[in-house]
Amino acid sequence: MGKRKMIKTDKQILSTFEISALLGVHPQTVSGWARKGWLPSARTPGGHRRIHIDDLMRFLEWRRETAKVRRRGKDAPKVILVVEDDTSLREQLASEIQEHFPDLQVLTAADGYEAGRKLSQSVPSLVLLDLMMPGINGFHVLRDMRADPRLKQCHTVVITGYYTRENGERALQAGADLVLTKPIGMAVICQLVRHFVVENRMAATLKVPLDNVAPFLET
Repeated sequence: MGKRKMIKTDKQILSTFEISALLGVHPQTVSGWARKGWLPSARTPGGHRRIHIDDLMRFLEWRRETAKVRRRGKDAPKVILVVEDDTSLREQLASEIQEHFPDLQVLTAADGYEAGRKLSQSVPSLVLLDLMMPGINGFHVLRDMRADPRLKQCHTVVITGYYTRENGERALQAGADLVLTKPIGMAVICQLVRHFVVENRMAATLKVPLDNVAPFLET
C-alpha cells in the first residue's frame, strides 16, 4: 500500500500519459518500456495502451533492483560465461582465460539449463556458447538472452563443431555476435576476450584466423 501512495493514484488502469505524468517522464518513454516488453500493457479498440497499476508497480520494483545491481557492479569484476558440455574443453577454456585475465571472473555451465541459471544471477560481458548440448541447446539460450533486457549489452560468441549453414544462420538470427568453428586455439579465445571484454569492442572490428571462421559466413 505504501508503494502505491508513492505514485499518488487510486486508479487501477492507467494510460501512458497518466504514467508519464506520475513518473515525470515523456509519454514516449513509457511507450518504449511497453514495446520492449518491460512493462506489460493492453490495447484499447482505438489502439491506445493501458497498463494495470500492479504491472506498473512490479516494473518500478524491477527498475530499482536493476539499478542496485548496476551500482554494485561498477566495482565488481567483469564476468565471462563458458557454456560447453564437454567437461575437459570447458575446464580448459575456463582455466586458460582465468590465467591470462586474472582480473576477470570466469563462470562455467555444462548445459543450457545451467547457463540459464547462471545468467539469471549475473550479467556477463561475454558468453562463449556451444550449440549442440543435451536438453536446452544453444539456440534456446540465445533466444532467452535476447528476451532479457539485462543482457542487452552482453556479447555472445558461438563456438561449434556443427558448422552447417543452417546452424550458423539460426545462431546469428537468434542473437549471436559471431560464429566460430571447433577446434579453436587458445590464442583466438584470448583475442575474443580482449576484444569483447577488455576493450569492449564490436564484432565488426574483430579479426580472427580464417580457419576458425564458419564456412557459412564466407562471402
